[in-house]
Amino acid sequence: MITIFKPRKIALILAGLATATLTAAGPGHDHGDAVPAINAGTASPRFEAHSDLFEVVGVLNAGQLAITIDRYASNEPVFNAGVEIESGTLKATATFDGERGIYQVAAATFAKPGSYPISLTISAGDDADILAGSLLVPDPEAGHDHPAGATPWLNWFAIGGLIATGAVAAALIVRRRAGRASHV
Repeated sequence: MITIFKPRKIALILAGLATATLTAAGPGHDHGDAVPAINAGTASPRFEAHSDLFEVVGVLNAGQLAITIDRYASNEPVFNAGVEIESGTLKATATFDGERGIYQVAAATFAKPGSYPISLTISAGDDADILAGSLLVPDPEAGHDHPAGATPWLNWFAIGGLIATGAVAAALIVRRRAGRASHV
């Protein structure tokens, strides 16, 4: 036996679904004037680059740029290579830390927020290559903002909820009319 809801019950169900969908955002989630608190730690600024020979990842931390180098084809670490780095006025040779398997460069140049183009010249045995990357150092004082024209996910959630609510209402109406037609 199929239970058919009465129009009043259908209206209450639809109102409940629409209200739940449209009120999903609350304090701290509505992107109002207040800047929400950030609970998670922030990742260190980093860059990556690769060529047919090498893959490089650089991480800026505590005034040092730590660089790991692997062979691109095999992911095998590259140790004791010659590594020269250039970025703006910075021209330096990285030192290899054998205990940690990384190359290090003093990085006072990257103390201020901004985007820094980086060029690395790597020579390991018979292989040599030049790689380019870009290090983005974010401004810690900058607030959370959406790009112009961006639609927050909540709007899509609300639209999807309204579409689903409409589909449920249409299905219930069709079902009710089909039930009436079979009793005639």
